Amino acid sequence: MSPLHHREPGLAGLISLPEFSNPRPPFYSILGDGIHLHQTVATMLWRAAPHRAILISDSIELAGLPDGIYPGNAQIPHTQVKCGARATIQGTDTLIGACCTVADAVRNLIMWSGCGVAEAVRCVSENVVAMMGMEDQFGTLKEGRRADFVVLEEDGSVRETWMGGRRMWSRSEGFQNWSPHD
Repeated sequence: MSPLHHREPGLAGLISLPEFSNPRPPFYSILGDGIHLHQTVATMLWRAAPHRAILISDSIELAGLPDGIYPGNAQIPHTQVKCGARATIQGTDTLIGACCTVADAVRNLIMWSGCGVAEAVRCVSENVVAMMGMEDQFGTLKEGRRADFVVLEEDGSVRETWMGGRRMWSRSEGFQNWSPHD
């Protein structure tokens, strides 16, 4: 992709197009790990068009594991080093990926941009549904729709997870006993 330049904005420059323009402005993704995009760039992109921003993760299997050295796998046949959210090939600066979840990306956007929890969560819920053109089926809680949602703390950390109107997990109690026939 051509870089954003003040005389030739390239693909990234389309983000700031007005809604009525032709071509229409795109939805765009932000890897919210602080590795693929610097936090000020992620904030600038989000502020340009928060209603079209989609927070994503390229989290790899090392997410959730302690920092350390891990064996390779079928996809990356080299020894891997995990340090914080960054995973590299041992002995190099070659980035394998990040160990940042979507929930981490939501918290990062809140911290970096100063936006509220609802604004950050919109980037993983309503904006995704709007991009898919399915606003009439998903993305908001409304009577008659399936109630899949999470309850968040003010800092964006997950307190509870609900599926089909039933609490499946809570921070205080862990996973709930559930059967698809209940």
